[in-house]
Amino acid sequence: IVRGKDVDSEEVNRQVRAAVKQAKILWMVAPFAAMSSSGSNMFLLITRAVASFIKLYLLLLFLRVLLSWFPTFDWMQQPWLALRQVTDPYLNLFRGIVPPLLGTIDFTPLLGFFILQFLAGALDIGHDDDAW
Repeated sequence: IVRGKDVDSEEVNRQVRAAVKQAKILWMVAPFAAMSSSGSNMFLLITRAVASFIKLYLLLLFLRVLLSWFPTFDWMQQPWLALRQVTDPYLNLFRGIVPPLLGTIDFTPLLGFFILQFLAGALDIGHDDDAW
């Protein structure tokens, strides 16, 4: 960085620091650049990335719920143990809010699905090219 006492060198130093800060931000989001074909707006890029992550998590939740219908399923083997460890903390947030139907049917995942679907839809507004 330029060292000196005059105003021009201070301005140059400020501009260099600002450019370095912008370069760091661009370096962090550059891997997501291929995901967005609609433009270079960073906000849209980040919202699309978060919406895509939520959709992937919804898929994992669906797999978790589907496998829970098999009572003899061994959850202690990989990759199923990892699936439980990733999805159960989110599902546990809603346990006890919706009482089980007939004492056995748990509707907790439905509440979790609705909330994630709403968030993904809210983040993905205006992106007609991704009809999911």
